[in-house]
This record gives sequence, C-alpha cells and structure tokens, in this order.
Amino acid sequence: MSKEKVSYTKTQFKKEFARLMDRTSIPNTFSQEESVKVLKELHDFVQPYIPAKLFRFRKCGIDEMISFEQGNIPMCIAYKFPDKYDSNVFYDYKTLLDRFSTAFSTTMSYIVQIARSNPSAFPDSPIKSKLLELINSNTPDSEIVNSLRTDYDGFLKQMKSEIQKQEGWPRNNKYTKIGCFTEKIDSKFMWDHYADGYKGFALEYDFRKWYALNVNLYPVIYSPQMLDATEMIDRICITDYVDNIQPEEAYKEVFEIFKTQLHQFYPIDMMYFIKMYLYKDKADYSHEREWRMLKFDRESIDQDYLSIPDMGYLKAIYYGPHMEARYKTHLRSIAKAKGIREYDVVLDRNSRKYSLKVVPLRKSK
Repeated sequence: MSKEKVSYTKTQFKKEFARLMDRTSIPNTFSQEESVKVLKELHDFVQPYIPAKLFRFRKCGIDEMISFEQGNIPMCIAYKFPDKYDSNVFYDYKTLLDRFSTAFSTTMSYIVQIARSNPSAFPDSPIKSKLLELINSNTPDSEIVNSLRTDYDGFLKQMKSEIQKQEGWPRNNKYTKIGCFTEKIDSKFMWDHYADGYKGFALEYDFRKWYALNVNLYPVIYSPQMLDATEMIDRICITDYVDNIQPEEAYKEVFEIFKTQLHQFYPIDMMYFIKMYLYKDKADYSHEREWRMLKFDRESIDQDYLSIPDMGYLKAIYYGPHMEARYKTHLRSIAKAKGIREYDVVLDRNSRKYSLKVVPLRKSK
C-alpha cells in the first residue's frame, strides 16, 4: 500500500478505495503484527474521507428508542437485511469442480513423490505394496495417480456440500455484525424505506476520529457485479477438508508436512471476510451512499444482534414528518438530556421540487 499522500474528491476516493480493496490482501500466513499493519494502513487511507455527518435511519420501535437512550449503536448479521442479494458472492461452480479434481490429483501426486523418496513414511499395507510395485515398474506418475483415485467420489461429495455451505456463509455468519449509515439525510427513499414511512427518526454521527481494530468503517462498493469468490471458496473448501482429516497414527507425520505446505502455498486471504460485506448492486442501491461499520466479535458468535457504545460520536437527531407526537415528546426529552442537536424533517412546501427540508429546533448545549 502506497504511503504517498494524495488528495481525492469524494467520487475519486470511492473509486480508489474500490481499487485498493481489490488489491489489498492479508494471507492467513501473516503474523498478527503484519495483519494489524495492513488494517491500520487501510484505516489511515479511509479516515480523511469519512464524512463529517453519517446518518442512521430508525423506526420508533422499543428497541430502537432504548438503544438511542442508552447511547448504543445496534448491529446485526447480514441475514437480517431485507435485500437477499446483500452480502452474497458469486462463484463459478464448474470451475470449482474442475479445480477440486485437479487438487485431488495433486494430492495423489504428492503421495507418489513421498513414496518414491521415502517409502518408510507409509505403513505396510496392500495399498503401499501396490504403490511401490507401480513405482518400481517405472509406471508414469499420471497412471499411478489414476490408480489412487478410488476415493474421489466421496471427496467430490464432500466438496459439493462445502460449496453449498460457503455460498450461504456470508449472510449467516454470526461472527461479523454490521451497522449501516448513509451520507444523505434528505433522501425520501431512506425515510420511507428505513424510517417506517417517514414515521421514524434519524441519528447523526461524526466518525472522523473513529479507530478500533475490531470495528472497521468503510464505504460500500457499488458494482454491477457481485464479488467473485471462486478463488476464495476453492481455497476454503480444500483447506477445510484437509484440516478436518484425522489421519492414522502412522500417517500423521507425513500428513502434517503436507498440511503445512498446503497452507503455505495455498493461503486464504483474510480480507475476503471484509470485502464480502462491502459490495452492493450499483443499479438499485448506489443512491443510498452507504457506509458500513463491521464488528468482528467471537463473544457474540451465537447471536444475531449486538450493540456497541456510540462513544460520544452521536451529534444530532432528526424527526420524521409523520412521527407520532408521543414518540417525539419522549425522544426530545432524551435528546435534551444528551445535549445533542435536534431537527424536524418536513416536506418543502415552498418549492415545486420533490424535496425535504431540514429545520433546526434548538441549539446544542
């Protein structure tokens, strides 16, 4: 990642951020220090472009009002989002099956190489005898590998099952919780769709000084195509399969060598587990101008929701034009106690445009 400081416009920044995410990786072979360094550099690139105002639209539900009163930012897993394409990834099924076939052959080839160089690594068995017989008769490795493919059907069945699991994993993953924000307070779509038909409220945050290693804030990448996860699912399926194998005692030493080499030459990019949550359909959602807060938390691995403290980054509240008076009275009392700014959002009757107007109610303390 370049250390050169370059000033971008908002549009240029988001394009450059998408390019940066595409080329940034954190192999699982990295040390913790190396991983933290990459994430810190990414944060340092994004931070100057975090908007001074990011908004969260809420309905007047009991949970939403309690979170506001307690100073929390609620977050949830991707499965709870109404957009069924949210946090979905693309994979080329045929390519994966072809790669699995190749991977199986490669594994068999590795076994043949070990048998050639160190026959004593394997225990005596009919399979070993047959293998050594083929080697000693100068049978080509390709033919030997084909003779060892007796377990391929079982392997392929497991890989297909693993693909299906990985396909739905991003949306069902409970390790990562997401909080959604927007740059626009005067969006009619946002008030209608996310604030209960103009009956809810919106909260304004200033995250320009935000920094937490396990809670990242990034702009959404709007694209006409889903993130291509073919390479990652290939690697995850293979490594998960290998990691779950329990070899017989006589094979453990050889197997550990193979597993170490597999992880070294076939690393998994841990940035994938961030990128999968940042891609959204450009045609239908780019108008939302969304930023996402991602919280990585093993302690809530069995929960669909969690909340984090707003740490004083909450700055204002905006009341929807159709909010019930009883809710507004209650929310205003909380806002006054917090000393944050208050605004009414109303239909602009002084213009022929389809626009909303923001009206200040009082100054902050």
